[in-house]
Formats: sequence, structure tokens, C-alpha cells
Amino acid sequence: MSRHQEIFERITELEREEDPFAVATVIIVQGSSSGRVGDKAIYGKNGKRVLGYIGGGCIENRVARTALESFADGNPRIVNIDLDSDEMGMGIPCGGNMAVMVEPHLKIPSLLIRGMGRVVEVLAELGTLLNFKTVVQTQEDEAGRYSEKVDVITEPLDLEDLDLDVNYFVLATHHRDDDKLSLEALKRGIPYVAVIASDKKTGIITNYLTENGVTDEDLERFHAPAGLDLSAKTAEEIALSIMSEMVMHRNGGTGHPMRTTTTTDRKEKEES
Repeated sequence: MSRHQEIFERITELEREEDPFAVATVIIVQGSSSGRVGDKAIYGKNGKRVLGYIGGGCIENRVARTALESFADGNPRIVNIDLDSDEMGMGIPCGGNMAVMVEPHLKIPSLLIRGMGRVVEVLAELGTLLNFKTVVQTQEDEAGRYSEKVDVITEPLDLEDLDLDVNYFVLATHHRDDDKLSLEALKRGIPYVAVIASDKKTGIITNYLTENGVTDEDLERFHAPAGLDLSAKTAEEIALSIMSEMVMHRNGGTGHPMRTTTTTDRKEKEES
């Protein structure tokens, strides 16, 4: 049995519970330290150690602060800790130094698709491939079209009745109340609200939104017609254009061709 078996089991539980956490792993030890290379610890979203051991209190406090920082941007970090310090604020001067890698595991973004049809089926499949918690709300006789990785809801529940923190919402219903559903989604603060619609229908919905108090700032979260301009023709291409826009939104991309952006441009975009 692995010496980290208990930690691995706890990681599985936290992922199932969709709680953010960070895993700290000792990767370098030079000199005297109670921590050994390969030692691991789990830190919760509050920065407190949940399980495991990587060294003494001074090390744990430093790593805890780093774990909180990693939750802010989702990027892993390496903490270099000087164990040869004469400052008592660092704890007991053990001698030597060590490095700890901190890897954040954030909550998986959720995608709710409401509607039916081939575009919805492909979009749901892409969602699971690209690590979205994918939920489809559709008719009962459509439920069998989706893989076991997709959660299917067949009840006609309102957004407020769903036990789901929605990050991405795509409407593919083509109903008369798409304007009302879009308004409800925006008022609930969903970061990305999209409607598969024609230019004409988009204009009608947008007018309804502005007439009902949606500000220009809130309209930045409204994406209709949904997707990037790929001149998509097939259902598969349309689903790809929508998922491309979602990934761009999630990662803070520009949507421009890579050949028109420099490495510096992309790095500055990531840091902003």
C-alpha cells in the first residue's frame, strides 16, 4: 500500500464534493528537515492543513499562505524555504533549505445546456472532454442520447430550483421565452449566458434585456448568437464554435489566430 494512500483517498472525496483544495509536495530537501522528499499534505480552501505532513510549523504556515494565493489564479507554485535563517519568525533554524510544490485543485466549472438536438449532444460531449461539469436539461425521451458523464435533468425546473452553481449557461430551446430565461440567468449573475439564435432573434432578446434593466456591463456576459465566427455549417461545427468561445472565456483568451499574437501578448494577457 502506498504511504500516501490516505491522502489519495481524501483527494478523491474532495473532488467528489467539489471542494477546492491544494496538494503540497516536498520536492527538494537539503540539510536538516523533518520533512522528506515526497511528503505530501492537503490544504483546504481556508488555508488550513487537512491531512498529511510536510514539516514543522514554520513550513506549514508558509505553504498555507501559498495555497491561498494559488486559489486566486489556479496556478501551481514552488515555495523555496530557507531553513538556515537566524530569524525566529521563520521558526526553528534547522539548517539547509527545502522546496515545496503547491498544486491547487479548483472547483470544476459547470455547464448547463437547456434544449435538445444534435448541437446540444455534441456540445455536451465536448463539455465532458474539456473538464466542465456538464448538465443537460431536456425532454425525458432525449435522456438516452447522452453518456453517463453527462447529468441529465428531465424535469422543467427553473434556474433557481436547480441544485447547481451554474458558470456557463447555453440556451438551445428556440422557445418564445428565451428572452425571459436569458434575463433570469443574467440576474442570477451567471458569468456566461449564451443563446443559439439568429441575428434577428438576438436583436429581439437584447432589446428585451435592455428594456428590463440589464446594463451594458451585464450584457458583456450575454453571448448571442452563441459561438465564435467559424462560418460553421454543421451541427458539429456550431457546437465547436460555442465551446471555443467558452474556453476563450474561461482562459481569458482573445479568440485571435495564434499567428497574430506574440508570446509576450499572451503572457501579458494571462497576468492581467
